[in-house]
This record gives sequence, structure tokens and C-alpha cells, in this order.
Amino acid sequence: MIKQYSHKSACATGPRPARKLCRLAVYYAALSFFAIALPLCAQDAKNKSGGAGNARELKAAQKPKSDTWAFSFLPAGLQRNPQVDFTIITEMTADGKKLSPPSFENPVYYISHSVGQHDVGDSYGGTKPIHYKYLEDQLNRALASNGYRLAGAEHPATQVLFIAWGMHNRVVAAEDMDDGGGEGEGEGSDDAGDERHYVVDSEDIQNLLSRAKVVGGQKFADEFAGALSDQLDWTTNLRAKGPLSRFAERDDLTETLVEQIFDDCYYLLVTSFEVEALKRNEKKILWTTKISTTARGISFEATIPNMIENGAYYFGREMTVPDIVRKRASKKGTVEIGEATVQEYYMPGTAIPSGTTSPSTSGSSAGKP
Repeated sequence: MIKQYSHKSACATGPRPARKLCRLAVYYAALSFFAIALPLCAQDAKNKSGGAGNARELKAAQKPKSDTWAFSFLPAGLQRNPQVDFTIITEMTADGKKLSPPSFENPVYYISHSVGQHDVGDSYGGTKPIHYKYLEDQLNRALASNGYRLAGAEHPATQVLFIAWGMHNRVVAAEDMDDGGGEGEGEGSDDAGDERHYVVDSEDIQNLLSRAKVVGGQKFADEFAGALSDQLDWTTNLRAKGPLSRFAERDDLTETLVEQIFDDCYYLLVTSFEVEALKRNEKKILWTTKISTTARGISFEATIPNMIENGAYYFGREMTVPDIVRKRASKKGTVEIGEATVQEYYMPGTAIPSGTTSPSTSGSSAGKP
């Protein structure tokens, strides 16, 4: 039963669960929408920004540097404004690589389309929905600082940017409390004292693979899928020492990315399509920039501005591996007493209240982020 989730089937031909990360199904409906509404969108962009993104007020984006590591005895969810890792990857398609990269002085012009917030995996309640208006101005300025400007009458759009964001949570059923027995000890018997014993089914596997694509990109997700398949051929306990742990320990970057795959995260996706192809009712993706960070006790509303700011330099910029920037979770170190930021975060193994909604994900060519 486990072998059906081989490296190839899990990433290429496996079922698409609630699943739609990277290339949202909404894109298909958008193809016909843009063929009709493209001129109106460009005019709307001109009205909102003057067509050039107020370039004189902007500075060219600089590659962010991580803050000096600061030790704390408290977990991130109990700190006033913890340091967190912002993980960023831009994936260029073959079509995207053919284009000359934009610069602050020689920009590319775009129109944007929000596909909204899409939460994936099990939800634990208390998280406010983030509306596009909250992101729009800062996102436009961040893009402009890296050579992507809003289109106008004088500068028609050549790219359409689809914006998606949300939470990508674990399927909580995948993490069962270890009762000291069960399968999958073998080589991992020296981990028997670990209270967490991950036993997975098909939904859990697809959830992990989908989050691997968000956190590390397709190339890394393929490598993770291979290690995961080897682990599942041997044991259903993903915490046991074996192929997956050896994969994680190959270098510091891989270890950090694997830790993030097994954790809840917030994400922001910006995917670029060629305008002329959309007019022909064709879908030609040029690039996708993915930004993610931990959701452990952190307010999404407070941290998404920092996700955008730290991702500005990377929008549409080709990368070979993910970059990790360690910064404070938010600009203002505030804690909302009584709100979901801390008090409504449920630790692994605790019961999840009923009545929560369960969003969807993917990783394949069409679907939610």
C-alpha cells in the first residue's frame, strides 16, 4: 500500500488532495477573464498608481541580511516578537528564463489579480482572514523596488501576477502520541523516547509533499519525496532514524527545510503569467516566488508585512536554492492578550475543537497555492 507513494507517483501522478498550492485552479477561469478584462485592469492599475508605481519615492531592493541570532528560553509563541525564519524561493520556467530580467531602472510592467486566501490542512481556529487590501499597497511597492511596476496607459502590461496567501497546516491526525509501542522502531529504536510518533496515511503524505513545494520549491520537493518514499518502504514512523533523517542531515539548509515541512506555516505566492498568452487563452507561467514562515503562535496579520518586505529582493529573481532570512516576526512587538496569537494555539497531540473548516492544497499544475 505504501509503495504507491513512490517518488514519481507522489509528485507527478498521485491524487491531488485538497491541494492546490502553486498553480491555483482559479488560473483556468482567469484565462478567459483576462482575455476580456485585460484592458480594464490596466486602466484600473493606472488610476491607482499613476502607471509607474511612484518610482521616485522608491529605492532599489537590497538582498536582506539575517539578524544576529538571539537566544530565548521561551518558545516563539510566548515571546513578544520572536525571531523567525522567512524562507524564500523563486522558480523560473523555461519561458521565464528567456526574458531579460527587469531592474529598478528598466522595469517590467504588470497587472495583478488576487485569488484570495487559501488555508490548507487542519485549522485550529482563531486566525483572522487577511484581505487583499491589507497587502496590496506594500506588495506593489515591494515589486516596484525589484523592477516590477504597475501598468498604465503609457506602459501596457506584459505580465499578470496572481497573488495567493494563507496557512498551510499539518494534518493533525498524522501526529499521534507514541504509546511506547507500535511499528517502525527498527533502526529508529534509539528514538523511542521521543514523545512524537508520526504515522501517516495518503492524506498526510500529500499534505507533506504539498508543503514541501511551498517551502522549498519543486526541485527540493522531488528530493524530499524520494527520501519520504524510501522511509515509507521501511517504516510508517517518520520520526524513526532512517532514509528521511539521513536526507535531512545532509546539510543545514535541508535540515531547516525538513523541519518546516513538519510544521505549520504561513505562505505568500506570487505567480507571473505572460499577458499575450492569456489573451490567446493559453497559460504560460514565467516564474513563481514563494515566501513562507512558521505559524507557531505567530499572528499572520502581524507577520505578513515582514514576509513581503523580506521577499522584495527575490520577486521574479531566479534562484537555485531557497534562501532563509532570520528576522523578527513583526515590526511592532505586540501581543494581543486573550486573542488567538498565543492562547488559541494548540500544541501537537491536543484535541482540536469541532466546527473548524478544512481548506485545500496541491502542488500540481493547477490548484490552490
